[in-house]
Amino acid sequence: MNKRKYVPLLAFITLFLFVLLVGGTMPYFLFYILLLIYAVPFIHCLINFIFLQGTVEIPKDSLYTGDTIEVKYRVINNSIFPITYLEIENDFSKKLTGISSPKITLSIEKKGFYQGSETIVLRRRGFYQMGEITVTIKDAFGFFSIKKKISSTTSLLVFPEVIDLSTFKTSASQQTGELLIWDSSFQDKSGINTLREYQEGDSIKSIHWKLTARKNTPIVKEYENRGDTQVNIFVDNDYRLFKNDVDNRVEDKIVDVTTSVVSYCLNQNIEVTLETLSHNEHIKIQGRRKHDFKPFLEALAKFRGNGNMDFLSFISPKIETMNRGATVVIVTPNLDKAIGSLGINLRMKNLYPLFIVVTDNENETGHIDSLIEKRLKSEGIPVYWLDYKTNIREALEGYYG
Repeated sequence: MNKRKYVPLLAFITLFLFVLLVGGTMPYFLFYILLLIYAVPFIHCLINFIFLQGTVEIPKDSLYTGDTIEVKYRVINNSIFPITYLEIENDFSKKLTGISSPKITLSIEKKGFYQGSETIVLRRRGFYQMGEITVTIKDAFGFFSIKKKISSTTSLLVFPEVIDLSTFKTSASQQTGELLIWDSSFQDKSGINTLREYQEGDSIKSIHWKLTARKNTPIVKEYENRGDTQVNIFVDNDYRLFKNDVDNRVEDKIVDVTTSVVSYCLNQNIEVTLETLSHNEHIKIQGRRKHDFKPFLEALAKFRGNGNMDFLSFISPKIETMNRGATVVIVTPNLDKAIGSLGINLRMKNLYPLFIVVTDNENETGHIDSLIEKRLKSEGIPVYWLDYKTNIREALEGYYG
């Protein structure tokens, strides 16, 4: 704390009381001098405050977790007086990475400006109302300080990382409507979608022999997916399950897993529906083609573990409206008896449930009942269990069972 500024203040109060009670030319002279000592710096700070302007620029392109961005800002002194002491503090890095940036201290000449920038690596997906710096103006003696915020109306939406899956297979015992990459039940053999060169793993039955002979290179036929192929993804975000989610590990892992499954479905031209909650608001996104991906990314970028409705209460009314034979992917940090019973119920209604359970074992966040897991697997219902450290591609591309 700067104690120097309290000495003239104490003298000012003493003289003020003295001139009120006693008067006299010299006391009044000293009183006016002290009054100017305070008044001039205050007026100087006030003028600087009024004429100080600034701008903040943040990227407007599509941004993803792991991208590096540059945030630029400018502080402009439009007054005829210099700013002797200026302190700039921004919260860009704090919001995006959790690490605070150091304060910048400088002075700006009259009609001058300062331009700064900060390079930030985007650690987390999310929606950030950002673009603000706090500027503190002080006089030369440190008597007064005035803060002013300079902000941009632009917000920043950081999309989750997209992990492309080459395959996503469930139990081999399942039939039509499953999420099984090479399962011919997905394909309508009456309509060829595209022709392309043979790749490792392609079925020999899909080779177009006449065109292969003409081109002198293997050409395969890609068929259109059946019209009844459908995937419904339900994401459990009951706020009670995320209370102890350290650094949003489970929340972010759920988003990454869901993003990967949605991306895979759209790449395979499979109709996919994503449903979850934001507090009490029902979020529902649908798509079938690659160009339908952006609304899913936006919804998942904003995803939070803040649902105010019990997950079973949320999903149960929707079961009767699902197309029979559809795959139902349930992404949750909790696999207990009630959730397990939901899986059995879905299977009895000729639906094909699939569970992806995300936990953080290190911090004991999330729960999976091993007995329920075994029971579901015995019923032919796949269960993928991922810790927040688990490699998503390895976990989801592996065979079940």
